[in-house]
Amino acid sequence: MGKRRSQWAICALIVIASATAAQFSDRLSFFRLLHRKSLDVHFIVRGQQRVSNIVLILMDQKSIDTFTEPMLFWHPHYAQAIRAASDGGARVMGLDLAFGVNVNKWEKDYDQILAAALTTASMPVVCAYVPELITNQTTDPVPLNLAAAGLGLTGFPNLTSDVDDFIRDQEIIETTAANGDPSAPPAHSLALRVAEKYLGADVESSDGRLMLGGHEIPTVRKNTIAINYAGPAGTFPRVSLADVEAAAKRGDKAQLRAWFAGKVVLLGTDDKGDRRDTPFFTLFRGAEWSTPGVEIHANTIRTLIERRFLRPAPSGTMFAALVLFCGLTAAIVISLENTVIALLLLAEIAIISAFTHILFRNGWIFSTSELLLGVAICALGVGVYRFWITQQRGALFRRAISLFVGQQVATSLDEAEDIALSGRRLSVTILFTDIRGFTAFTEKMCEEQGPEVVVKLLNDYLAMMVSLIVTYGGHVNKFIGDGILAVFCDEDKGATPGDHALRAVQCATRMVTAPSQFETGAGLHSGLTVVGNVGSAEKMEFTVLGDTVNLASRLESLNKEQHTRLLMSDTTQQMLGGQIATVRLGAAGVKGKAHLVDLYTVASLAPVEKAAPR
Repeated sequence: MGKRRSQWAICALIVIASATAAQFSDRLSFFRLLHRKSLDVHFIVRGQQRVSNIVLILMDQKSIDTFTEPMLFWHPHYAQAIRAASDGGARVMGLDLAFGVNVNKWEKDYDQILAAALTTASMPVVCAYVPELITNQTTDPVPLNLAAAGLGLTGFPNLTSDVDDFIRDQEIIETTAANGDPSAPPAHSLALRVAEKYLGADVESSDGRLMLGGHEIPTVRKNTIAINYAGPAGTFPRVSLADVEAAAKRGDKAQLRAWFAGKVVLLGTDDKGDRRDTPFFTLFRGAEWSTPGVEIHANTIRTLIERRFLRPAPSGTMFAALVLFCGLTAAIVISLENTVIALLLLAEIAIISAFTHILFRNGWIFSTSELLLGVAICALGVGVYRFWITQQRGALFRRAISLFVGQQVATSLDEAEDIALSGRRLSVTILFTDIRGFTAFTEKMCEEQGPEVVVKLLNDYLAMMVSLIVTYGGHVNKFIGDGILAVFCDEDKGATPGDHALRAVQCATRMVTAPSQFETGAGLHSGLTVVGNVGSAEKMEFTVLGDTVNLASRLESLNKEQHTRLLMSDTTQQMLGGQIATVRLGAAGVKGKAHLVDLYTVASLAPVEKAAPR
């Protein structure tokens, strides 16, 4: 239970780390751009929305074809458009045009005509301006700029570019005073000034918040709002400047009212040089999907006057959402099967996408990419942790198999990657050992010192014996009470073909002579055995079967009768090839054998009366 808690605690740390990394990822330019692009997707999925209260008068190709003079001298046409909008009942008009040069020296009275149209219009006419064009024109001022400034009808037309030069946000009030003059009031954007005139209220600052018409303007940065685009280029109703002038000249006020009555009217250019990329622009669409600057201002004005604000989720709420989804991810990855994990993670991605899009439609920006990034980091982190746990668990089971059934079995399972009831014939040397007088020893020790002492002594003894078996390349097949069944074969690690008998005898010699409180007896026989898994699908055991095993066991039992500690068969003795001095002890009858069996022992272990080596 404690280990399970520890795993969940580590997963919780991964969740918190993933959520924190995702929330602060915006500090890296790559992820900042990724988050902006993910917001663009919401606009594309939502699609185009209907617009009815803002109309654009465009200086388009038709206007260029109709008006033959250079655009620098279109002042009379602009004045005509202002009068037409006024006659059509427009509520406010904005000029997305900057007039930096007095043209009277070329066309007398043109500047005055335009200024007069502004001052006599029945509606406010907000003019775009660059501060230097007003404050520094001491020698040759532009009348329109001076008139607009005097009436408080100016706004800066600058668009706020994002990291990829897309226009997603708009600064509505300059954060620094114009021309560096700290005493000058902060300038308002063209869109904000038009919105103020439309709503009949100016922006007020209260406790660091911007208020317009009694409602707060949510900002994404200081004095900057997210533009809630109604759609791609062409979403807003548009009329050619040439058509407006034609309708005004023929006195078609019904048409003018149909175009302008009660609306915001913006005058600007449709020239390709004034187009910018917005969320609706993608690489799969041509340049025509970029948006004219005047229409970007229109989207900003619509956001302000209709209060269609996009509010960034509070950082605490966003972090809570990250923790929630990362926590769900961690629970899925750490506790379920791989196929189910994949399906559930896909479902989680779909839920996050739907969740953030529904909130977007309701005016909240919950970054889809931040949530998905957090989920991805968490899935990777918990996945690595799960892999590590699996490796640790696998190592534990491999060690357990090595301990309980032997290293050879563990290696075989690793290679086969399967557990089955199967077997094969293999030439081996079987080594049986047993402790002499263990039953009596156990009874005495239990009475004097308790069973736990017996168990400890036996474990110490078995540990020493197993260590010797491993040293000589064999493996323990099983413990039989206080006895050991060990197997030596050519497949042992580091073995030389045909040396298993030599290694087994060397090992047995060490085992019976090792210093211990117990006296050990050993029996060895070499031959073919059946090696494999026996039992059932529910319970099986890896073992060795056959006459070779039985004879080795019988030989070990004969040690008491022969007054020896080690006995081997003639088959094992012959396989030694004379590398170990042995003594023939004679022949003896063995249970299950029709003929007598020749008995051999290591010369150094032979009883004194039978010590002549062979």
